[in-house]
Order: sequence, then structure tokens, then C-alpha cells
Amino acid sequence: MGKLPILLLSFLFLSLFCNGQIVKQTIKKCDCSSKIVTDSLITKYIDNGSDKHHRHYSEFQLYLDSLIAICPLAIAYREKAIPFIMGGDYAKAFPLEDKAVELEPKTYTAYRAFLKCIFTKDYFGAITDFEKAQQLTPDGYEMDHTYFFYMGLCNLELKNYTAAEENFQRDISIQTRGDKGNTPHFNSLLYAGILYFEMKNIVKAKEFLLQCLKAYSNSPDANYYLALTYNLEGDINTKRQYLRAAYEAVSNGYLLNETNEAFTYYPHQITLFEVEKEINNGK
Repeated sequence: MGKLPILLLSFLFLSLFCNGQIVKQTIKKCDCSSKIVTDSLITKYIDNGSDKHHRHYSEFQLYLDSLIAICPLAIAYREKAIPFIMGGDYAKAFPLEDKAVELEPKTYTAYRAFLKCIFTKDYFGAITDFEKAQQLTPDGYEMDHTYFFYMGLCNLELKNYTAAEENFQRDISIQTRGDKGNTPHFNSLLYAGILYFEMKNIVKAKEFLLQCLKAYSNSPDANYYLALTYNLEGDINTKRQYLRAAYEAVSNGYLLNETNEAFTYYPHQITLFEVEKEINNGK
């Protein structure tokens, strides 16, 4: 469908939802403050505008452009950015993300922070955004993790170990709500273990990495970093055991089990190359 028919759809839709008048109303007369209007526009142009599995196609971008022409909704800018994020074109994506945050900071600040942490590795920028998100929605979640989980990742990468430790402790506390019977996300345990490995705290590194493996036995990263932890204390046989487990896990397609890892590597995420290199170093 070309751009002209898409825009005609916009005006036909306006006749239904903009004050009940027919075509004579201009786009500016649409009541964008009305939830009934905006919900209907979102249904028309986003939910039904294009197949959700083909959002990178230009047709869906035209639907979104039509929606923005009627009402410049934050969700439309966010949706426009998604194919650019997945394609690695961050220069086009982030102005759209910025606009979404400008329009709805409470909804999209944490999402932009997530993108900075995981996709662009802008760790300082991510921390700043997550701190703002924490003010807007205290102890909130983004993409299945607390804000403090991501701040912990950022500080880990920045080697701000004390701050990272505080972040991961807060992350786990929010998840468990003080009940030791509640198990935190296995990747919270993984990254806490990696942090303690980096800090050369062997006891705590083993504690968290073993907890991670209890929850997700095929975690390549937990097996790998546990192998390196045992190497720190000179236990070569146990190191080899966990390296073999890491190799088998990666070879069989196991990953971090995060939704977006198909598009980018997470901090400290291992590859088969790294596992093979460590195995060869131990020969």
C-alpha cells in the first residue's frame, strides 16, 4: 500500500473519532487528550496497522507516520524506533526514543535506559536514565528485570564494583521481598557471581554462580565463570568439569535466555570462541 492510501485511511479514521464530523475537520482538531480517541488510534494504526512480525517493513512505518500526523503519541515514536534498534541503526533510533521519553517520561525513560545499557553500551547514560526512572516509578521493572539489575550491569562494566554490589543486592532484595523462599532471576545470580569473580571474592562468586546453575543448569555463562573461579583457587580438575559443561551448553544453543540477545551481546556474555580458548589454554 502506498503512502497516499495510508494517509487517506487517516482522514477516514478522523471522520469516526474526531468530534464525529466528516473529513471537514483538520488533523489538528482531533482530540488527542481523549483516551478513547488515542486508544482507538493505537488499535487502528499499531495493533491492526501491520503484522507485528513485519514491523521493519516500510508499510508499517507509513502507518506510524499517519498516526503521528493525527496525534503525536509516544508509543508511535517508540514503535518507529524498533526496527532501527534491531537493525543496529542507533543514529535513527534514538531521536525517536528521545521523543517518546519527552512525551511520556514515566512510560519510556526506563526503556531508553535499557537500550543504552544493552544495545549501545552507554553505561553512564543508562545509569542516569535508570536513576530518573527510579524517581518516576520506584523499584520498577524493564524487560523482566529491576532497574537496579541494569545499573549493576553498567557499574560492573565500568568497574565500579562497590556500586555494582549495592545494585545487585537491591535488585535481589526487590525480587525476593525479604523472603528467602523467593528465588531471584537466574541472571541476577549470574551477574552477582561474575561481579564477585571480578572482585576475586571466590567464596561469594561460587555461592552465586552455583545458585544460578541450580535455577538454570545449562547456563553457559555460569558454568564458564564458575570454571574460572575454581581456576583462581587452583582446582584445575573442577575447572575442566565446568568448562566442558559450558562448551556443551553453548554448542547445544543455550544462551543467557534473554529476549533481546538475538540482536546484541549482553555485558560479559561469553561465546564459543572464549570457551574453546580457555579449554586450549588448559591443555
